[in-house]
Amino acid sequence: MSQLTHLAQDNIKRLTSVTERLIASSEKRPMSTLSDHPWDVVVTEPPYLRKKERISIYGTEYWDKASEEEIRRLSVEETITWWSAFVHLESLVVEYYMRELNDGAFKDLPLVRDYMTHFVKEELVHTLVFKKAIRYYEKDIYPMPEFLRSFYDDNAGTGKYPLMAVYLTMVIEWIADQYQRLDVDADYVHPMAKTVVHEHWKEEMRHIKWGQSMIQSLIHTDDEFKRHAQELTPVYVRQLIDQGVTNVECFEKVGFADPAFQDTERLLDTVIYSKHRKNLNSELIRPLLHYFITSGVYDEAYCDIWEMQGFADDLNHLLKKVS
Repeated sequence: MSQLTHLAQDNIKRLTSVTERLIASSEKRPMSTLSDHPWDVVVTEPPYLRKKERISIYGTEYWDKASEEEIRRLSVEETITWWSAFVHLESLVVEYYMRELNDGAFKDLPLVRDYMTHFVKEELVHTLVFKKAIRYYEKDIYPMPEFLRSFYDDNAGTGKYPLMAVYLTMVIEWIADQYQRLDVDADYVHPMAKTVVHEHWKEEMRHIKWGQSMIQSLIHTDDEFKRHAQELTPVYVRQLIDQGVTNVECFEKVGFADPAFQDTERLLDTVIYSKHRKNLNSELIRPLLHYFITSGVYDEAYCDIWEMQGFADDLNHLLKKVS
């Protein structure tokens, strides 16, 4: 038996072991739409749903141009955009994974298929919770971002398994949950928002762990996927991080009194490229970069793309630690 065959078998054994643990965890304590969230807590004043330091305009000239009420309302709108994105993405995940299961995906890996059914059920519950939380704050769901509409059609699998779809779903969920977890890390953030995020994070950690294990175990089965992931990941990650900062519609809904907010192009450039935002992005991205390096997604041949996307400092810091 060749060394490559031994490696493949070891990877499948490791994937099977991880999947068994994740299934057991999923069955032990699934999220409840009724009992896991304080739906009876009354909103008595305009709440903060986002830590002040993570509201998009913090650390920029626009912070002093806004009233406290406007800042509170912006924290709400920027959180609702994230929850709306979860509703849209997780609905697409359910549709895509069910289609893949019905078409026989992973039929040679029955435990993976079993976990995917748990995954789908959990995503359905998540969409219900996020919709309910949006209504709780008397807000409407933001429209689906255009890039999501054909997300899975544009990122279909190239090999035996639909690895690109699994991989990008994992990356999106990981970045999104990193944002959310850090966003609510303050005592004054409204308790419902904190609970929605923390309960979601508990289950998403399983999904992310499964995605990580899937890629590390099966990346060798699809050279085209591996090349695409190595080349395109820095571009995808940069786009996802920048898109997560805010949404022009948030400013329109708040209706800031200061006319400086009318120049949305300058406003977005200022908040996305501020020094403060760069520091926040470093905190968010480093766990992902460590995974990309150790899993084989990062390849030195594409180092220039990582640098072009603004990840050089964080990447070099981690490369020195793992070398």
